[in-house]
Amino acid sequence: MLVNNQCSAYTKASEILGREIPPPPLGACMIPIVEDYLSLIEPGMRVLDIGCGSWDLIKKYCQNVGADYEGIDTDPEYFGKKTAATRIENLADLSFPDEYFDLVIGNQTMEHWGEYGCSLQWGLYQCFRVCKSQGRVLMNVPIHFHGTKNFILGEITKIQSLFTPFSGKVDFHKWADVSAPLPSLFLYPGYWVLQDKPAYVLDIQAVKDKHLPSQYNNRSARKERAAQFLNYPFFYNLYRFLRKVGIFLQDFAFLPDEN
Repeated sequence: MLVNNQCSAYTKASEILGREIPPPPLGACMIPIVEDYLSLIEPGMRVLDIGCGSWDLIKKYCQNVGADYEGIDTDPEYFGKKTAATRIENLADLSFPDEYFDLVIGNQTMEHWGEYGCSLQWGLYQCFRVCKSQGRVLMNVPIHFHGTKNFILGEITKIQSLFTPFSGKVDFHKWADVSAPLPSLFLYPGYWVLQDKPAYVLDIQAVKDKHLPSQYNNRSARKERAAQFLNYPFFYNLYRFLRKVGIFLQDFAFLPDEN
C-alpha cells in the first residue's frame, strides 16, 4: 500500500478508526493484514473476533458473505464508540463451547491479555479450545511498542514457543521490520534497551492440528495495576517513571533505514 513512497494504509486507518493512531508502520499495517484475513472467511463459517474494539470490518464482512460472527471485548465502548462485541467478557473466561469456530482472530489484542488478568498461555489455550480441528487462529501484534514483556522486548522465540503446543503449522510474518523507503520508527527515545530496535508488526497464522493440552490454567495471572507492573520489563517501568517526571519528553523518533 505504498503510493509514491507514502503509506496509504496509514491514511486509510486514520479515516476508518476516526482517532489518532501511531505513525507507520504501527498504525497502518493492521489494515492490509486484516483485509487479508477476510479472504479466509467463507459462507457458513463461524468467526470469533477477540478484543474486537469498535472497528467492525470483520463483522460486516461476515454478514455480507453469510458467515456467523461473534466478537468479545471487556468494554462496551472503545475510544467513545460502541464496540462490535456480541458478548462483553474477558478472554480468560471465554464462554463459547469447544471446537466451535472455524477462525479465531485477534487484531492488536494479544499484547494486552496479561494486563487484563489473562496470561498468554491461558489466552492461547482458550483460542485453540474454541477453534475447530484444522481451523485457524490468526493474531497480529505490535513489536517494540507496548503491551507485556514479550512484545515490548520483541522476544519472538518465546512468542513462537507459546504456539507450539497447539500447532505444528505456524507462520510468523514481520511487517515493516525493514521499513525502507519509510524511515524506521522508534517509540521510546532514550530507552536504552530498544535503542537499535525499530517498531514493527508481527502477523501470526496458526492451524490447529494438535490435540488440546490439558495442563493449562490461569492461576499465575494478575489484574489491574499489579498486572501491568509485573508484566512489563523492569527497566521499562523505570523508563516510564522517568518520562512521567519529565526526564524524557519526546514520544517517538524516526531514523532512516540503513538496510
